[in-house]
Amino acid sequence: MTPIVHFIVNTLALKRGGLVKAVRTRANLLAEHQAFDEIWIEVLGFQPALEADVAQLKSAGHLHPDVNVRSVLTSLDTSLAAETRPVMTIGADDYTVFPADATGRAFRLFRDGRYEKYVRLRANRVPAVVDHFGPDRLRMQRDEMDGAGRIVRTTVFRGASTSPVVQHYIGRDGRCFLTIWQTPGKPDWTSAHVFGEDPLAFASTGALYTHAFERIVEQERSAVICSEFRENLYNLPAQNLDDAVRAIDHPRLTKIAVAHSNHLAPPYVAGSGVSPTWARLLRGLDGWDRLVVWTEAQRRDIIADFGHADRIRAIQGVAPPRASSTVEVDPLRLVVVARIHPKKRIDEAVRVFEKVAAEVPDAVLEIFGFGYGDEEEERIESLVEELGLTQSVRFMPFTSDPAKIYGSAGMTLLTSASEGFALTLVESMSFGVPVVAYDSNYGPGEVVQDGVNGYLAPFGDQAGLARRIIQVIRDPTLRARLSAGCFDTLEHFTVERYVREWTDVLNAPPRPEGPISHAEWEGDTLVLHAMDSVAEGTRLLVDERGTSGGSEQVLQDRTWRLTLPAGRTGQLYDLSLRGPDEQSAIRVRFGRMRVTQRRPYRIYATIHGALSIKDESVSTPEITPAVDGSVLRGPTKPARRVIERITGGQRPRRRQ
Repeated sequence: MTPIVHFIVNTLALKRGGLVKAVRTRANLLAEHQAFDEIWIEVLGFQPALEADVAQLKSAGHLHPDVNVRSVLTSLDTSLAAETRPVMTIGADDYTVFPADATGRAFRLFRDGRYEKYVRLRANRVPAVVDHFGPDRLRMQRDEMDGAGRIVRTTVFRGASTSPVVQHYIGRDGRCFLTIWQTPGKPDWTSAHVFGEDPLAFASTGALYTHAFERIVEQERSAVICSEFRENLYNLPAQNLDDAVRAIDHPRLTKIAVAHSNHLAPPYVAGSGVSPTWARLLRGLDGWDRLVVWTEAQRRDIIADFGHADRIRAIQGVAPPRASSTVEVDPLRLVVVARIHPKKRIDEAVRVFEKVAAEVPDAVLEIFGFGYGDEEEERIESLVEELGLTQSVRFMPFTSDPAKIYGSAGMTLLTSASEGFALTLVESMSFGVPVVAYDSNYGPGEVVQDGVNGYLAPFGDQAGLARRIIQVIRDPTLRARLSAGCFDTLEHFTVERYVREWTDVLNAPPRPEGPISHAEWEGDTLVLHAMDSVAEGTRLLVDERGTSGGSEQVLQDRTWRLTLPAGRTGQLYDLSLRGPDEQSAIRVRFGRMRVTQRRPYRIYATIHGALSIKDESVSTPEITPAVDGSVLRGPTKPARRVIERITGGQRPRRRQ
């Protein structure tokens, strides 16, 4: 029996970065080779027209027909499957209508001289967005519709805020099934409430997502889920995706963390330390079944610093098939394919090109990659003007057709400070276009062979990179030899190898559980239930960290029963096991233990995956536990009942 496979992205669209493209490629190839019975892409963020977007991706051949896609938030809608939401109508006959722009799909609606609504239509002329305005012209509410024009979310604004303070998600029955609160004036999502037969309150969206994932996989006999990114997002401001996935409670779930980027802190080289977004993952690898990275170099560096060689795999990217192009090569045309982001260091590409243009005035640099309309994009545009390159540096429109990028290109230029692999390298080589790149961590050094399919230079060596570009421009024979080397390189990044290695990783069973199945309280006694594999007579040692105190209990009737000292605020207790015939003890691994918490103690997994207990007794107002183990200052009154049972760490209660 193969597991059901779940990959996670925040949004699913063509105009996204390399991470989304990599996930889409992986899902497509596994589906094409029928490696698994079910493959899902789980969309974390709010994407109102997701069904229509997926249909378009599939019809255009960008998504395999057998790849399933689901909105994680919409999965919380427990209303009847039958759709009862009406298609939104504007009722423009009651208004004076003015066009809002030149698209013919955006309008401002006035009633008796007062601006009341802004309406934006989709290409099929059904409403996409309706904004409601007050008499002061400040937006009060936004209604968002799916691809068919049915309302799926209403957001409420306060004052002059550009971001909402409350979001209401509308189910198939037309009723709200989820409310999310936001920080006023900021995009960050904070707490959430789920409605329906089993109403729940969550003090963080990390806990909300964990709960949603548990609902998704609870009926699956065997499942595997991949956490694809580490960053804190607007919808995961307090935790990240790793936190939400690691906390999922399921007995047969394999949890895989996937690396799409460099784990090091700036300047992204050995010895520069670990990025904070990666630190929690790498210091807590005990909580994961596998970590997949893109390159052997990154694998070696992580093992050297954090160990766990047995569970870290390197799976390099896959090259597209060799492209056949009849377009004549323009040796003067250089391309950069990267979003305009500080890590991509587009400014380095511009400065390298300045040195090339000084020697080869007819050369051009085309930059393919979307920007964010932010300070970085303005900085790059200002640099181009400052260096007098506005006639030879071109910011190209987005395209999903690689032939338009590489078809006639003379070379591809890569100047990123940090990469996970850089899929653009093998894409370029599939067209026989050599790559000239900085040898940054990680990826270029495992694809580009100096003098064979391109050239490498140390990061920041602008003059060295420019010399190589000029050399290739001026020597057609050299360019032809490098092009042939590109096609040879494709043999190292085959689809067959890629599918085989990913299938092996995704089919691997979960790692063994810890020695304790669950922990619960009976009055003031903490009862720890041992797994069947733990021998009778095994001793549980409780050490009071920072003191010489401690105690031990012998396993009897498959349990250890502990009574901890009261009132020792801040005291930490570390647990170890010693077998009946063993002289030394080893720390208890938290594993997949289920926990019922009770104040003032908190049972948790350390960053190394060990089990510890903390006395958190303090003098505070009365509080009600939130589902994720943090607190909601009370009183709070959920619609059906107060949520009393909470699980360990940030694990919300599983539905029964």
